[in-house]
Amino acid sequence: MKLRSLAALQLGSILWAAFASAESGYLAHGDGEGFKCAGVYGSSKGSDERQSMVEIEIPPVPPADISILVFSYPDSRWIGIPVKEGKKLPDDQVAMPDEYNNSGRGIKDSEDGSRAQRFMVCSNETITMGLCTEADSGRPLINDHDDKGTPRSFESIIYSDYIMLQRSGPGYTRLEYNEWSAKLNDSDTKDDSWKSKSRISMLDSATLQWLADGTLKIKYIVRRTGFYCVDAASKGDFTASVRWVNSHGLLPGSEYPKIFIYFSLMLAYAFIAVAWGFMSWKVWSEILPVQNQLFGLICLLAVDMGMNFGFWKHYNTTGSPSTVFSIFTLVIDAGRNSLSFFMLLVVSLGWGVVRPSLGKIMIRCILLAMLHFSAGCLYGAGILFRDPQESGPLGLVYVIPLSLSMTLFYVWILSAIINTTHLLIERQQSYKLAMYNNLWRLLLVCLVLLFVFFVLNILHTIFYSNISIAARSWKWLWFWTDGWLNFEYFTALCIILYWWRPTSQNYRYSLEELAGDEDEALEREQTTGAHDSFDNPRMGENLELEDMPASSIKDRRVPNTSDVQFVINEDDLEFTSDNSDIDDNDNPVGSSNHA
Repeated sequence: MKLRSLAALQLGSILWAAFASAESGYLAHGDGEGFKCAGVYGSSKGSDERQSMVEIEIPPVPPADISILVFSYPDSRWIGIPVKEGKKLPDDQVAMPDEYNNSGRGIKDSEDGSRAQRFMVCSNETITMGLCTEADSGRPLINDHDDKGTPRSFESIIYSDYIMLQRSGPGYTRLEYNEWSAKLNDSDTKDDSWKSKSRISMLDSATLQWLADGTLKIKYIVRRTGFYCVDAASKGDFTASVRWVNSHGLLPGSEYPKIFIYFSLMLAYAFIAVAWGFMSWKVWSEILPVQNQLFGLICLLAVDMGMNFGFWKHYNTTGSPSTVFSIFTLVIDAGRNSLSFFMLLVVSLGWGVVRPSLGKIMIRCILLAMLHFSAGCLYGAGILFRDPQESGPLGLVYVIPLSLSMTLFYVWILSAIINTTHLLIERQQSYKLAMYNNLWRLLLVCLVLLFVFFVLNILHTIFYSNISIAARSWKWLWFWTDGWLNFEYFTALCIILYWWRPTSQNYRYSLEELAGDEDEALEREQTTGAHDSFDNPRMGENLELEDMPASSIKDRRVPNTSDVQFVINEDDLEFTSDNSDIDDNDNPVGSSNHA
């Protein structure tokens, strides 16, 4: 028996509707094909509600003898009995395995370089060695006693059995045989007809149900939250299906936190929308178009989060997500992100704050938003339809287009902020300038966090193939698919909304608000490119305005009043009709005439 990182963690794949109700997988004969793992949230003992369990169904065809094991992964250290020089290896030399495999799994090297041999199944050899008894023949071996002979305490009860299928009708298992043999010995009867009857056997570790056609259904109740594995092996061909069912519903355990995440975000956005609407109502006469559009975006986000919450809630209840609903949710998510970047870009270009129109630049903004929308749909499709544990370069196909379009957005936005900042410096608008400087710093932080996310996401995808890492991090799988980007977006948006919140001082955002000399600022606005930089007048070519040389800008600076001289000659005074303002010595009134 071998264990590979082939755990069936499905993210609501609507392409496999038959298994959409829970995490599931197939078991078969072959290298690593008989092993599957998944995370399960435990159910309380004695609960009348749906119980968490691992369900295994084994058809009678082809008939085979199967050694089967169900356990919590932290207990894998004690699966199999390690032996060295004919003696059982001490516990302090049995380490927690990094990988689950046949030989040498979790066994430390000795000083002489030799390795202990781990026996996995009770056989004639292990019976001779005293590691098991004839009654355990065929069952996977469990190292269930410590060095002192004391029964070991496990994370969860381990189901270890040996199944004997029949060509027609029900078969039986080793544990069933031992239990029925004990009953028959107590009653002094030798009736073996129970082997061929349909029945339900209640064992300490599992419930077995044999159907009339020979199909065996095994239900392993999960009391404690953990990463549970099923390992099956046989000398012949066999097939089986396994499902990990959670008490909370039909949603896979790794996806269940999404219900609370989207519900919380829906309430948060709804609260922000109400608060924004109230603040807008208080200063309705001074509200700006950009603030109305931000309000619309907040409402869209609340609807989007509510739709995602409804999707996962419906999936958890029915176990059959609608294909149309899934695609619609995916499209809305991509549209929300594209619209957010689009609004951030046009504001960075000065639309609604510095410029009433962007001209043809608006078309380029729309095209980039459409490109980002397409990349977002591709990324969402990859998350929705692809097994997150499937390693390989194929996963980069979903990530790279989105990262490229997002990079284009960020580069253009940051460039636009630089150019708009230069314009505001020219206009001497300190309040708007401080706001754009803060926006610049926020976007830099978000860009760094986004880069960190993509790096960590790629590393997580690669290293998740290690079963030990998967066992420790399955409860946080949602964070890499839905958590990080949603939380980063929410935080950045809240900061921007705080800066742009409706207040009684909205006039500071308006297009008409200019500092100091309004005529001079307007004249500069008409004669210079609004987004020209100091170093490169055509940086970004953000607007179609006439370029003006830097020397002309310098020549048009406002002069210092200390340098101004007033010269009045006789021609300037010819318009007067009397000498009321001139003294007898033809000197202007107010001039000094004292010796």
